[in-house]
Amino acid sequence: MLKGSLPEVYLDTDVAFDIISKRKPFFETAVKLIELVAQDKIALVIGECSLANLTYLSFDIYKLPDAQERLMDFISVCQVICGGKNQMQQALASSFNDKEDALHYFTALHQGVDYFITRNTQDYKNALKILPVSTPEEFLSSLR
Repeated sequence: MLKGSLPEVYLDTDVAFDIISKRKPFFETAVKLIELVAQDKIALVIGECSLANLTYLSFDIYKLPDAQERLMDFISVCQVICGGKNQMQQALASSFNDKEDALHYFTALHQGVDYFITRNTQDYKNALKILPVSTPEEFLSSLR
């Protein structure tokens, strides 16, 4: 993070979908991240690899009412970053059991974000210390 800039917070797909779908009981906490964006306290970042997952979940699996509008509203407050060949190679070579999680992590790491937020912290036990992984609750508590 550059001095004077907002901390960049990468959202894993699970937390992003909690917001988009208003999924209970997770929505109440996850939406506080959007409130921090509105207050210019953080910048939200998601990976382009999440967009396909979010689209599939919103339209095909959960058939959310107003899925298009929900997705458009959500991505309007996020920076979308791309992982590339190098990040995919890092993910595949990593000791992460879930390679999709690894792709998210290495995409965020390559971008230089400050925080990685997921509800599945156990899947990131092999994360590096330079990019902390926490739940939305843990991250919000750290700001207090």
